[in-house]
Amino acid sequence: MAKTLRVKHSVPNPLLVPGLVHTFQNFGEDVYRDLRDECEISIDEIDHATSEFHLRGIHKREVRSVAAKVRKIIEKRYQTLPPIEVYEIEESHDA
Repeated sequence: MAKTLRVKHSVPNPLLVPGLVHTFQNFGEDVYRDLRDECEISIDEIDHATSEFHLRGIHKREVRSVAAKVRKIIEKRYQTLPPIEVYEIEESHDA
């Protein structure tokens, strides 16, 4: 069964922080470029993200390594962002 990771920062009102949304979206675009071959990631979701986006379709055995790759992108290029959580969630697949 495929797993989903949520990538989320902790700022309650991100639109009130100058540059935060733009930087978070740039971060998401880097995640997209680096991981689009390993999971399902929507560039449209990232382009509209203000505080979170998702990585879907991750094989169970790859969840930890994908999460580690996201954290590595943060460490290398986005240390100025507020704390970002990367964690597995349960998604409802009801239509």
